This record gives sequence, structure tokens and C-alpha cells, in this order.
Amino acid sequence: MKRFIRLLAHSLTLALLTSLPAALGAQALQLSREAAQNIGLQTVTAELRPLEKTISALGRVATEPENEIAITSRIPGRVTRLTVHDGQQISRGELLLEIESRLAAENPARLAFTSPIDGFVLETQVELGSAVEPADTLLTLVDLSEVDVVGEVQARDIAEVRLGQRVRIRSTAYPEEVFEGEVKTIAANVAEDTGARRVFVHTPNPLSRLLIGMRVSLAVIAGGSPAAIVVPRAAILGEHGEFFVFRQTEDPPESLSSPSGAGAAHGGGTLHFERTPVVLGLRDDRFVEIIEGVLPGDHIVTRGNYQLQFLGEGGATLLEDDHGHSHGPGGHTH
Repeated sequence: MKRFIRLLAHSLTLALLTSLPAALGAQALQLSREAAQNIGLQTVTAELRPLEKTISALGRVATEPENEIAITSRIPGRVTRLTVHDGQQISRGELLLEIESRLAAENPARLAFTSPIDGFVLETQVELGSAVEPADTLLTLVDLSEVDVVGEVQARDIAEVRLGQRVRIRSTAYPEEVFEGEVKTIAANVAEDTGARRVFVHTPNPLSRLLIGMRVSLAVIAGGSPAAIVVPRAAILGEHGEFFVFRQTEDPPESLSSPSGAGAAHGGGTLHFERTPVVLGLRDDRFVEIIEGVLPGDHIVTRGNYQLQFLGEGGATLLEDDHGHSHGPGGHTH
């Protein structure tokens, strides 16, 4: 934290030395390209596009019931060979363990157990030499190619969740990756303490990245607008219903933006920005609708805006992804 404050102070000092913060009035400022580079300033182009309405929830990864398999023995005996351990990846037909029967009449006297699936050993319940009975579970196997994500939908959102809705799933373990799923089951009850209702999301997981028990965030797609002026959530600053963005003015689009719509400052010269109040509309887990204050084609700061505000007036909190909470315009994504 101290290192971040020192870096921020250094960047802001350089910006102040190489810019004219109030030269254009209370809501406008200038910034050198060098200072913009130091704070990693980036912009995107506001555009007219469909916007989804999403319901946010937190959840955990669970196995699909049919993908978890218990290996049991039909006879009493003793483990004479054990070839796998917890977490090991296995293939269909691979030898797991052998048991020597305690029944004199058993033929053969030794039984071999092989894997019926491609997957992983979730848990090993026996050791070499262990005595086993027919009721005992020896190993638990799991196929992770498809998983259930179990989300907790808050009471205020329950009425908007339906079977078949698409869901975007994110994990902090893979911050750049989005997993796609579909609501397959909705619980028939709610939690007594929170009033939340569980939803079960069928999620393809071909690379087995989502692991059992992993915490994730969900964005259930519950509708939307056919066309809206939108910017990324990271562009929005503000609190208590008063929000604003930093809009680039007077400079050609290539000054900060790349052909893909986002870019960083390069070269020499001065950049001009205006702190622009905005009225927000719908929002999803990625974008926010701007009802007033921004037009399609405007170049809006999405990175470095938190630092940029200290060159102007006032303070604000950056609008982040809302995983049940938010530092910006509400934790409820609509």
C-alpha cells in the first residue's frame, strides 16, 4: 500500500509539473503525454450497442451429481495394490487398486479395479493394506469436463431468475477468463438466515480450470436494452448518485485510443480532458449505459481516471465489478 501511495504521489507530482491543471476552468484540465504514460492513462470510444441486464451473485463450483463416482468392493478383503492418490488425473480403463479377497471360495482371489471415466481422483479413502467391506467407499472419482456452479441469488433478484438464462462466471484464479453457463435448476427454498435462493448453473469446463469448491462470481443475464450508449464500468467515478467521467477533448482519436477502441498515450504534446457529469441507466457486469453526458464517439478515460481526478476538483470512488458489493453506483447491476 505504501509503495502504491509513493508511486501515485510521484506520478501526480510529475503531472502537476508538466501540466496546467486549471487552465481550462473548473471542469477542464490539461496533461502532458509523459504524465499520461506515467499513470497508465487509457481511453475507449463510447458506442451505441445492445446492453444486457445482469443479476450478480456469489457462488462455488460443485460436481454434477452424475459426474461423481464412488468405487466400492462387492467382497470383503484387503488392499494389496494402490496406484493412485488424491488429485491425480486418470484415464478410462486405468488401474486404480487391487483387493485380495478374504472369502476362500472367491475366484479369482484378487480383484482389480479400473477407472470407468476420464477425470480425477477426488478422494482416496483407503491405504495399502487396509481392510475393506462391501459397504465401504474405496475411492471417489470426478469428471470435471462439466461442473455445477451453485450461486446464491439475493431476495430482491429472485423474481428475475429463470431456467435457461445464460450466465457469465468469473474466478479470481483466472481474471482474464470468462466461463459461460446456463441456469439448469432453481432451488425450491431459500436460506432462512439470508433469504437467498440457490441456482445451479451447468457449466462446460473442458480444461478443468474450475475446481470443486472454488469461489466464483456469477452474472445472470436477465434481459437488456436493444441499443444504448455504453462505456466500460471502469470509466465511471462518483458516489451518492452523482457520477462523472473524464472525456478527452480537442485531441485527435489516435492520441490515446487504438483501432480496437482502447490504447495508451504516446509521444509529446498536451492532452485535454473534461470532467463530465453523467446520468447512468442500465448496467451489466461489463458496461454501463450513459443516459446523459456522453455521445457515441466520445473518448472516455478508463484507466488512470482515479489519479486524473486529483488534478481537478473533488474525489470519488472507482466503480468496480460488483460481487455482492460495489464502490460505485450501487451493488445491484441493472
